Amino acid sequence: MSYPKEVLKEALENFLVERLKEYDFNFNAKSLKFVREFDEIKNEIYFPAAKFNYANEIIQFDCYFDIESSKFKRWHKKNFPDLSVSYYLNPENHYSKKFNRELYAAYYDFKKYDHQKIMDVIFENFVKCKNPYFLDNNTWEKIAKNSVAEDKINALIMCGKYNEAFELCSDKIEKYQKYMESDDYKNESNPNLIEHYQYHLNRLAAKGDYLKEYIKIDL
Repeated sequence: MSYPKEVLKEALENFLVERLKEYDFNFNAKSLKFVREFDEIKNEIYFPAAKFNYANEIIQFDCYFDIESSKFKRWHKKNFPDLSVSYYLNPENHYSKKFNRELYAAYYDFKKYDHQKIMDVIFENFVKCKNPYFLDNNTWEKIAKNSVAEDKINALIMCGKYNEAFELCSDKIEKYQKYMESDDYKNESNPNLIEHYQYHLNRLAAKGDYLKEYIKIDL
């Protein structure tokens, strides 16, 4: 009997491990995850299985390419314990149009397609789309350049650009407050939209208060 994880592990070891090793990725056979580190920034490639996989029948899986920083999550949890934080960083990807969705329909499916053919498509997407994205975002300075809103503020803080982060944060707060004082907002009947603006304003205010401790300004 072949279990889905064993089948996927064998395919990864046969067709991806050596190729990704050339790009300095280490493979964890237990978690089926590839990892590469750039100081505080980590690249991860991993393969969540479909919910209804079972032995010898359905072997479907996804493939995620993500950027993560343990240091950032620790910093955020310490300084903003009441604010949620995304597990992964989300700078903009300028290579998305190059992503090959051939063989991909919600999941990759080993019952429909040859194992090597699927692995070849995954590697193609890594080379043409995801590795350039990783390399464009392997420092906090680069992530700040490619991020927007609160994500950009976070990245600026992480690379020590406190004044720039504070200016951006203050500008965002001012725009939120201005809109929330307008008739459009006061007459808004959608509770989700009202909550959305208040939620993000609270997050920005918390970041602004934090930044005041690190910069010299006349308040």
